[in-house]
Amino acid sequence: MAALESDDPGSVGAYQLISRLGAGGMGRVYLGRSPGGRLVAVKVVHAELLRRPEFRSRFRREVQAARSVSGAFTAPVIDADPDAPLPWLVTSYIAGPSLEQAVAEQGPLTPPAVSALAAGLAEALVSIHAVHLIHRDLKPSNVLLAEDGPRVIDFGIVRSVEGDSLTGTGLLAGSPGFMSPEQVAGAGITPASDVFCLGAVLAFAATGANPFGGGPTPALLYRVVHGEPDVDSIADPALRSLVSACLAKDPAARPTPHQILAHVGPLAAAHTPTRVGPAHTAGTAAPGGGIREYSPTQVATAALPLARPATRLDTTPPTLQPAPRPAPSRRRFLLAGAGTAVAALGVGTGLWLTRDGESDNEGAGAVVSPTASAAHLPQPVGDWPLDETSGDIARDALGGNDGTATGVQWQDGAAVFDGTSGQIVTAGPVIDTSKGRSFTVSAWVRLSAVPDGFATAVSQDADDHSCFYLQYSGDDRQWAFAGATQRAVARTAPAAGVWTHLAGVCDGPGRRLRVYVDGVQEGTVADTTEAGGSLVIGRAKYSGAPADFLPGAVRDVRVYDRALTSAQIEELKLTP
Repeated sequence: MAALESDDPGSVGAYQLISRLGAGGMGRVYLGRSPGGRLVAVKVVHAELLRRPEFRSRFRREVQAARSVSGAFTAPVIDADPDAPLPWLVTSYIAGPSLEQAVAEQGPLTPPAVSALAAGLAEALVSIHAVHLIHRDLKPSNVLLAEDGPRVIDFGIVRSVEGDSLTGTGLLAGSPGFMSPEQVAGAGITPASDVFCLGAVLAFAATGANPFGGGPTPALLYRVVHGEPDVDSIADPALRSLVSACLAKDPAARPTPHQILAHVGPLAAAHTPTRVGPAHTAGTAAPGGGIREYSPTQVATAALPLARPATRLDTTPPTLQPAPRPAPSRRRFLLAGAGTAVAALGVGTGLWLTRDGESDNEGAGAVVSPTASAAHLPQPVGDWPLDETSGDIARDALGGNDGTATGVQWQDGAAVFDGTSGQIVTAGPVIDTSKGRSFTVSAWVRLSAVPDGFATAVSQDADDHSCFYLQYSGDDRQWAFAGATQRAVARTAPAAGVWTHLAGVCDGPGRRLRVYVDGVQEGTVADTTEAGGSLVIGRAKYSGAPADFLPGAVRDVRVYDRALTSAQIEELKLTP
């Protein structure tokens, strides 16, 4: 959620706009308020779409069709004006994070939570298909996690089974990685296409990754059409069977939403353990479609009471702890899921999404209070503008932790490092990075060249290695924030010569690291940091020696003795 900007309207129709929720290919989405005080989501269509003469008539037909969808797991259309200068659409506001953001921040869901998700999404597809519509863009960012279950949103490219689509010849309707083979190939689309997308969404929820991998869009689309999905990391055999069935290349071999609902619905609805499958049998698609059955085993279901009151718009979801992961070597850290929010973080998602073995109060120290999510920035404990013009002292604007610069040039209000020996080191520790302590570190960074190995912008020395690293990861070729054994990896590919705002957040009580790129959280991982010594700009320490020297420039380094919220990180990026 972000504040309205100067080019945003103050109202649309009879709806007052409060803030921005996000944007997509069809338009920009705002949080609004109806004349009666009801919170709504208002989508305003992009002006460039109006250049197509047929757009308004098609949009009008799509609105009429979408209004016919009703169901517990969809966001109903409330109002629309296809004839407005910029056409708009109003739906119910669903308070909760997207599946994409929930997985990015908290890790993959447990099997019971994925089963509950599958049931809710299958029921949503039943409602959509019942009125002869196909969603065609079911993906993690279009699934919101409300306190009482998931909601499918964004009917922006939905089409009638009997009518035209909103896309022109030669254009793909959908999102790479969450499209069916027939969508990619431009073949006829049936409701089975949504089932394939559902399988990809469930695989993402269960593993934190797309079942067809990542990389360039053409390669990803090729694997969707010709490759086999990677479902081996889905530990639960019943879920693996469900996902495999949904991802069948042949549309006729996929189960229908009704079959999926019949298979997993009781698991989500019952308040007692439900039989779904054994622990050691691989699941596959059954011949002729459907889901292969297994001998029964007990799996606990997810209850629905709220973890905390859902009364404020500025609250954040409760911290959800994934299962502990093994600690690999520094050069083989686990890659965390990454994602950005398209919807506002309104309220907690409820215990239907709670991790195994957690009580309502577990990890409470990591939950941000309602008032803390406002974008007010606290006072940093260290602030290095790095705007010197000469000398070997990097001034701490707060006066207590000046750094000694070696092999550094001062140019255009920044410290320039040569990538071989340049560094700025404080005389002693600036922040407490011991286990259980929270902190935030941020910097503006510009690479002179994208390095082949690691390059660290900010770190804090320890005896043998740095206790944290805000860096470019040569293994992942992405920005990252690393701790004792793991690193949270971003998804924005760095480019040489571009100023980028980086921030690393350590949530000590929650034992999580988060990495932000240009104000947006892009990765998270379960880890903590160790106690350290001097703060270092321009390099790290590894195997007892200086390492990972940065080739490029750094300015405006700031550290805080607390975990800043996403709103505060966004504000920090805008703070001179």
